[in-house]
Amino acid sequence: MSGTLLSLEFDRSAITLVRHMVTESARNAGLVGMALEDFVLAVHEAVTNAVRYGIAPRGIAMWREPGLLRCEVTDSGPGIPDRTLHRKRMARFDFGGRGIWLMHRLADVTIRTGPDGTTVLLSAAIP
Repeated sequence: MSGTLLSLEFDRSAITLVRHMVTESARNAGLVGMALEDFVLAVHEAVTNAVRYGIAPRGIAMWREPGLLRCEVTDSGPGIPDRTLHRKRMARFDFGGRGIWLMHRLADVTIRTGPDGTTVLLSAAIP
């Protein structure tokens, strides 16, 4: 990881702190305006999903590559069910289940998941 900006383990009690750290790190990496807000929200969704559905340890790492900001959120949970991972549209009255859908609309996302955990890689272009 070239240009590491952030690397730590987290739990439920650290969600707000992690969001502030992601915001500051992304801003320092060069994201501004809506690009910054979108990326932070996408990462926040990944972090809250890791806390809600994953098992410790949960980690986050953020780094800069030429022209890109990357953030990886990991957990050791049971993995994401296929029906959730590949849902293309949300029903109007569905409660919850929008995190992955939202992440894909706010950032470039790659998800690796299985019985040993999940890794969500989010990327944004740095202007």
